[in-house]
Amino acid sequence: MEKVFVTGRGLVTPLGTGLAANEAALRAGKSGIRVLDEFVEKKLTCVIGGMPDQDPACDLLDRKTKRFCPPAGVMSVVAAAEAFAEAGIPAEQVKDHTMALVGGQASSNALEIHSLAQLYIDRQYNLRAISPFAIPRIMPSSSISILSLIFGIKGESFDVSAACSSSALAVIQAVRLIRSGEYDMVLVGGAEQIDWTAALGFCACRALATKFNDSPECASRPFSASRDGFILAGGAAYMLLESERSIKARGAEPICEISGIAGNSSASDMVVPDADASCGVMAKAIADAKLQVSDIAYVNTHGTATPVGDRVEIEAIRRLVDGGKSPAINSTKSQTGHMVGATGAAEVIFTTMMLEKNFISPSINCEDIDPEFADMDIVRELRECSFDHAISNSFAFGGSNACIVVSRCKK
Repeated sequence: MEKVFVTGRGLVTPLGTGLAANEAALRAGKSGIRVLDEFVEKKLTCVIGGMPDQDPACDLLDRKTKRFCPPAGVMSVVAAAEAFAEAGIPAEQVKDHTMALVGGQASSNALEIHSLAQLYIDRQYNLRAISPFAIPRIMPSSSISILSLIFGIKGESFDVSAACSSSALAVIQAVRLIRSGEYDMVLVGGAEQIDWTAALGFCACRALATKFNDSPECASRPFSASRDGFILAGGAAYMLLESERSIKARGAEPICEISGIAGNSSASDMVVPDADASCGVMAKAIADAKLQVSDIAYVNTHGTATPVGDRVEIEAIRRLVDGGKSPAINSTKSQTGHMVGATGAAEVIFTTMMLEKNFISPSINCEDIDPEFADMDIVRELRECSFDHAISNSFAFGGSNACIVVSRCKK
């Protein structure tokens, strides 16, 4: 079975565009959450969010291409271009490599659908009012299609949609494609754009935080006693994964190994997570990596800051260690908010970054840690440390769970 390594990464998040900006923000404990004017205008109960640059500069996208490229697609191209650059593959040479393309996105472009429907009605049901580029802009796989076209990727390409676990499950599928020997390279990641239509349903089900509208940087509070929900965010994150054979042939340097993967389903509730399933998926991923639970030094939690979700995940970690020492725990969502379809891939990249650069970012806004979690090693200040193995969790509405183990490359 082929080993799978990360050779390139790219990010567009509320913390900034590019790896360097994100690393600096993670180390500094910077928040990417701010008041969003359109949320205020639409009178949403939560008026804040993690807004990335949804139209970052990109030489690869001309005006003609942008006509059918939604914000998630633009961010994806920028993130993928950075991933290829870090891997040492010029954008114009990507087409010379045989690779697959797997992405994760939780939803369609709801704002575009709403605007099209409203325009059609306002124009007295005249189809001529509707752009012929409408479908490419609203299909969930739009970002994947754009990436394939821009970079000339001709291997199989597909989108995984499983709510908050979408891009984490995309990573799992990518790893399987390389392990099987079918591909030596896979570009994998996810994207999600943010607008008021995306927030509407979450507001209706009272999942979003509302107590800190006047102090947005304090609003995302995983593990805090005063947490009251998550903060919606957007972004894009892509990685180039390669087999050992491919790395040797190119003379490339791996950043780290994706050593273990696992997915399962809670099969118990549409929105409430399950501690047994959460513990089970972590244990399965660690076993897949041929490691012991005690080998895991750090957990990048799903950690959304919902009252129930945080409690269930911490309980799952307790069951996992079974009386043993708590691993270091944080939630990078405290800084970025919840990027939904992009969040799994982004948090895997954050985890690789911390393993590579020997630090763990703080869970910010946790000065009033929930007393229920006092026995766990929740990192609340920047921790400079070296570790060899970590896991990144993604738990979704609908009960779809994913866990990915990231390991230091053996010398």
